[in-house]
Amino acid sequence: MKRGSFRSLFPREEYFFIITRIITVLVLLAWIIFAGKPEGFLPIFSWVILSLFFLHLAVFSLIRKKSSIAIATLYRLTFWLDIVFISFLIHASGGIHSSFFVFYYLPISFSAYYMGLQTGIILAFISSICYVLAILPQLSAPLLPELPVRLSVGWFFALSIGVFSKHFKHSGSKLLHLLDTLNERTTELERTQIQLETIYETSRSLGEIHNLDEVFVEVNNIADNILGYQMCSILLLDNEKQNLELAAKVINGTKKIFKNPQKISIKGVSGRAVETGRVVRISDLTTMNNYIPGLEDAKSEMAAPMIARGKIVGVLNAESTKLAAFSERDEKLFTILAASAGMAIENARLHKRISDLTMTDDLTGIYNYRYFVQRLEEEKRRAARYDLPLSLIMLDLDWFKKTNDTYGHEIGNIVLKEIVQVVVSCIRDTDTFCRYGGEEFIIILPQTISSEACVLAERIRAEVENHDFGIATGIPGLKITVSVGTTSFPDNGLSTMELVQTVDMALYRAKGAGKNMVCTV
Repeated sequence: MKRGSFRSLFPREEYFFIITRIITVLVLLAWIIFAGKPEGFLPIFSWVILSLFFLHLAVFSLIRKKSSIAIATLYRLTFWLDIVFISFLIHASGGIHSSFFVFYYLPISFSAYYMGLQTGIILAFISSICYVLAILPQLSAPLLPELPVRLSVGWFFALSIGVFSKHFKHSGSKLLHLLDTLNERTTELERTQIQLETIYETSRSLGEIHNLDEVFVEVNNIADNILGYQMCSILLLDNEKQNLELAAKVINGTKKIFKNPQKISIKGVSGRAVETGRVVRISDLTTMNNYIPGLEDAKSEMAAPMIARGKIVGVLNAESTKLAAFSERDEKLFTILAASAGMAIENARLHKRISDLTMTDDLTGIYNYRYFVQRLEEEKRRAARYDLPLSLIMLDLDWFKKTNDTYGHEIGNIVLKEIVQVVVSCIRDTDTFCRYGGEEFIIILPQTISSEACVLAERIRAEVENHDFGIATGIPGLKITVSVGTTSFPDNGLSTMELVQTVDMALYRAKGAGKNMVCTV
């Protein structure tokens, strides 16, 4: 409810004022028509007074609508004119015997109520003097006792209505303040309810996001667009639980995800949230000795632990350049967001681990055959679309079965891991290295022509031949060699299967030619 709506519960003073004057005019009109006229009364005088009342009413209405004169000033002028009119009317209608003295009570009461006790008393004083002057020629000793009674009623109205008005307006003011407070609280509750519903719905969607970066973006969107925080950052607890890592941040609408997270000490405000497992809300950061700056000129901060399955995975941190910027309502909303973010982050990590398990080889840690087929299809389509070269390298360990039979499968597994390390040191980050099966490995080389693939294959063969496998296996003098085959697109084959068959053919040519060599088809 707006502040001005309280007055709408009661009649507006303009309407009440006009209604009382219309009633006064009607009473005068009825008196002129039906009442007897005192001796010496001029009929024309009554019509003049009535016309003046009508004229005043019209002028008042016109000025009230079009003029910038304050309504209080109009009322004061009207009350003084009323006293003069009523005094002339009393004098013309019988003086002390006239009943129109009761009309004095209307402007006195009205002024006392709408303009205060002081104005009411002043008008009662002026009306008393005017009344005495109007009836003075007829005033006699027998009528003197009646005069104080008539005058005291006016003073009574001025005092009683003035006091009532003062208390009534004070109560009205308190009621207005209460209504304003209620209105603000209602608006705040509605806003909080909307934010809670929005955060709840948005947080539910967080659980459906399986990419960690997308989770960061969505959390920052909620903090920025829904909660309206000046700065919000996502800090992840490292594996050793010794530091926090800044993973993502939004400052004044600008969002950023950090690929190389910055390490932050766990001793700050966010660190306290990790240690206690509870929300930490600081109204004035100047009182903190261990504050770690996250926002320039920050004055207040709030940090909520992100908890998933009973363990803390990180901290959601918000800062503002205003003192005491975060309320209890913010704390509750932030806690809900932090809990949802923690579960979403943990789910994304779990999804990645599961995905890695299905796409990587358990023993060597590189991609498996399943991933190789999927990635080769993608690179083959891209190469065909943009007319780019694509090469494959397949390598196989020579006499590996003999190594297993001689030293055991545990040594054989160590050799496979060592082979992977050697090959990884030779290839590029853009190349895809996969375990094809058993002791066979395959490498996808995007944008690589046949001659470049041959050079790389020879380098891998030489590095493996020169590598000392005895250090890792504990078997001095253990040497391993590989046979390598290469092929390229579009030089050989049109389909993915044909490319794999061709590179496999090149590998077996190398093996058939004596092993420890590179062949190209």
